[in-house]
Amino acid sequence: MVIRTHHLIGLALLGLCVSLLASCAPPGSGVQSYAPVAAPAPGVARVWFVRTKDPQEQFGDPIISANGQQVGRSVPGVAFYRDFPPGTYAFTVQSYGLPTNAKDTVQVAPGSQTYLEVLWGGSWLVGTAGGATFFVRTLPPSLGPPYVKMLTDQGPPRPL
Repeated sequence: MVIRTHHLIGLALLGLCVSLLASCAPPGSGVQSYAPVAAPAPGVARVWFVRTKDPQEQFGDPIISANGQQVGRSVPGVAFYRDFPPGTYAFTVQSYGLPTNAKDTVQVAPGSQTYLEVLWGGSWLVGTAGGATFFVRTLPPSLGPPYVKMLTDQGPPRPL
C-alpha cells in the first residue's frame, strides 16, 4: 500500500509539472507565426528566395544575383523576397569550389509571385562535371507558399 501511495504522489507531481510547463508555452499549434508580409507595390513582381536547412551542406551563405546584380544572401532556414519590375531575369547563386555557370531564367509579370529555391547538391544536376555546389531552381507555384511558411525567417533580405 505504501508503494502505491508514492506512485500516486509521483504521478500527481509529474502532472503538475507538465501542466505548469504547458501554461508557460504560447497558445497555438506550436508553429511560429509571423506578421503578414506587405503586399507588393502595384506594377511589380515579387520573387521569393527560399533555402531549407540541409545537414549535408558543407559551405556557408552564398550570394544570389539577378542579371549579375546581387540581391541577397541565402541563409539556411530563411526565406526572403525582393520586388522586381516586370521582365526576364537570370538568377544565379555563388558557387563554392567548382564554378557551374548555372542559372534559372524567369519571366516575371506585374503582380506575380515566383519562388526560387537555393540547393546544395551534385554539380551534375546542373550539367557540369565535378563535385557538390550551390544552384538555384524555380519551385512550382503550389510548393512556394508552404516552403515560405515552414522557414525560420521571412521578409526583405539581410544586408550583404
